[in-house]
Amino acid sequence: MSPSASLERPLVPRFLLAGFSDDAGQLMAERRDRTRRRLLSVDAVVGELGEYALPGEHAAAPALARLLAEAETRAADVVRRATDGAFPPRGADRASLALVLAVQLLLGRFHRAAAARTAALVGQLIVSTIEEREAAEAEAEAEEDEAPEDAGIPETELPPPREAGAPEAMLPGVSTSHSLTMVPHLARQLAARTWQLIRFPSRVLMTTDTPAVLWAPSAAAKPFQVGLGAAHEMRVPLDPRHALIVARHAQAGEIVRELSDRHARALNRTVAEAAAEWMYYHPESDPLEGVELPSPEGD
Repeated sequence: MSPSASLERPLVPRFLLAGFSDDAGQLMAERRDRTRRRLLSVDAVVGELGEYALPGEHAAAPALARLLAEAETRAADVVRRATDGAFPPRGADRASLALVLAVQLLLGRFHRAAAARTAALVGQLIVSTIEEREAAEAEAEAEEDEAPEDAGIPETELPPPREAGAPEAMLPGVSTSHSLTMVPHLARQLAARTWQLIRFPSRVLMTTDTPAVLWAPSAAAKPFQVGLGAAHEMRVPLDPRHALIVARHAQAGEIVRELSDRHARALNRTVAEAAAEWMYYHPESDPLEGVELPSPEGD
């Protein structure tokens, strides 16, 4: 393997997709707009989703690449044991999975798009504020021309607004190397939250090209807040019967919860709405039955 190749990591780790494959290692891929379905191998899906490259010019990049690769390997084992009943994970196991999920939050296409929309709203607010200030200054200058010489208007500084709850690394135009500086902080936040495993009696769950989804009640949503700080939960489907919920608060504590198909439909809707383009599920399941999805943005 060349030095540059060792610095590339898959955008979606293989283990977050493999749990949805059949005995032949294939899963069903369906477009978010539901216009196309394909049966693909897990490796083909990982390849299609692509990779992100660590900054090769930094001396620490090879070590970081090894750390992330080791964390993904360990996280895959953690997920397998958790779905077999060894839950919740502790210590290094928990830290490894939290690290992988933190990377998913920073590099996930849906979260980057949400940050871009937030940045655009902030930009509009800045422009509006500047225009209002310029109009006020023009009016003040006109009044000053009519006033005595000593009737000056003191200058004031207007700090640019900053959206609350949005990690700086998620804003558009920030390099991968800058983004990755947020990983340890996000991983610690995830590890400190309450983890619950939800389990269903049959194959009813799906995943997407954005497997780690942030969720908050619609009433709690604020236009200038994105990212983990604004979310009540992170929801991660693990296989057709299990999902990990990382909650800000959960009174029941870290438990395994048995849920019904009704809850599965709600979870699948949340997951599907976050998809950038593709949804994935076990070929012998139908997780989208009874799930009504709004049209993708831009339609």
